[in-house]
Amino acid sequence: MGEMRKVVLASRNEDKVRELKQVFKGMPFEVVSAASYEGLPEVVEDGTTILGNATRKAIITAAYTGEIALADDTALQVRELNEFPDIFAARFSGPGATYESNAALVLDLMKDVPDGSRQARFATACVWVDPRPAQDQYTVARPAVKRWLRNPWERSIEIKDPAEEWDFWNGLLDRGEVWKKYVMTMITDSATWGHDRGRLREVAEGLLAGCNEQGRVDGALRMPDPRIWSVDSPRTDEAVPTVVAPSGLDREAPGRAFNGPFWLEISTEGRLVGEITRQPIGTRGFGYDPVFRPDGEQRTLAEMEPEAKNEISHRARALRRLMRAVRGAYEV
Repeated sequence: MGEMRKVVLASRNEDKVRELKQVFKGMPFEVVSAASYEGLPEVVEDGTTILGNATRKAIITAAYTGEIALADDTALQVRELNEFPDIFAARFSGPGATYESNAALVLDLMKDVPDGSRQARFATACVWVDPRPAQDQYTVARPAVKRWLRNPWERSIEIKDPAEEWDFWNGLLDRGEVWKKYVMTMITDSATWGHDRGRLREVAEGLLAGCNEQGRVDGALRMPDPRIWSVDSPRTDEAVPTVVAPSGLDREAPGRAFNGPFWLEISTEGRLVGEITRQPIGTRGFGYDPVFRPDGEQRTLAEMEPEAKNEISHRARALRRLMRAVRGAYEV
């Protein structure tokens, strides 16, 4: 690599930026926050998987900035709660959700669930999108996954009537069927070890209905399913389902002037298995860390020193896998 490439973290969380700067130390990349780009829109996370949501954030960030984008998304899946909070982990307790209120809701729903039936799993997806790769050959080793995408905004053709946009995009990959299957899976209450079934159903219906609403959400950009623009390689004449571009990306966005026609995507995932405690324990970490005890540990994630947590955490595992793939692909 000749130039020092920027990597824009699709987050305004300065703690994550500091962490990534350490991860990229010694590599030819400069890590910056999404906060460095005024006007970069928030993204509606309406995918049914963490990988889908992380991909949406990475693509929008890369499209707007013209720089490599790195995004992640995390889910907490509790067996006794039909895998909830799942992709709704950050907003499980509704509008105005906080780390504390989300964890408290999980504990309250499970207050009558006995020990031995409180299994849970964290999962994180990391996605790297390079909107102007320097070559058309990158070697990416498993477990990382490589994909090529056509630039969705290479042609500025948009749907004339915004009211028809939702149906247009959904018709290409039948998103309605995807959501129907996801909803049925999440509301099929097969666990019977004592969770509050009525309240969980109420919480689930509110989350699922709210996430499937049409149109823009508080000015955020809604991204169609990125698989629409997948191609086998950047040397292909392979057609994509549409030449229509998603609306909402500012025409003055810095990246639109020099993004390439084909983009490189690298993705990884990491998981951590454990159990939900009966009360919050520990003051380190954030989110559900005080109520999650990894298998084989006597401590919750919130009781562990940062170094010890980063050795085993779902996010750290996904990020380490991504960094190994990036080093190999970019030969750095």
